[in-house]
Amino acid sequence: MKNHRLILLVDDDADDLMLIQEAILELDGSFLFHEAHDGRHALNYLRSLAEGESYPGLIVLDINMPVLDGREMLAILKSDPALKEIPVVVFSTSSNPSDIEYCNQFKVDLLTKPFDMSRLMEAAGKIISYCH
Repeated sequence: MKNHRLILLVDDDADDLMLIQEAILELDGSFLFHEAHDGRHALNYLRSLAEGESYPGLIVLDINMPVLDGREMLAILKSDPALKEIPVVVFSTSSNPSDIEYCNQFKVDLLTKPFDMSRLMEAAGKIISYCH
C-alpha cells in the first residue's frame, strides 16, 4: 500500500531538500515529505515501516551522497521485493551519460537539478507527475 501524497526525499544537501519541497508545495500543497540525508537512512526508514503503514508514493533520489549513494540505493530498491514497486525519480546535479544509462537500466528517469527558479518549478511539476 502506498500513500500517493507522501514523497521520500533522499539528498545530503539541505538547501536542495528545502527548495524542491517549497516548489512542490507551491504547485500542490497537499504533499507530505520524509527526508533522508543518505541512502542508508532512507532504507532504514523504509524497512522500519510497520505492516499496514503506507510506503511513500514516490522516492526522489540524489546520485551523489555519502554513506550509501543513489546508485547503490537504486540497485537495492529495485532488487527488494517489498520496495521495488515504489516509483523512483533521480534528481541530481549529474547529467553524466553513464548516470543516465544506469538509471535507464532500472527504468528510472534522471532529472537534472536546475539552477533557476522557473526550471525548478518545471522539475517539481514533473516530480509530482510520478505520484499519480
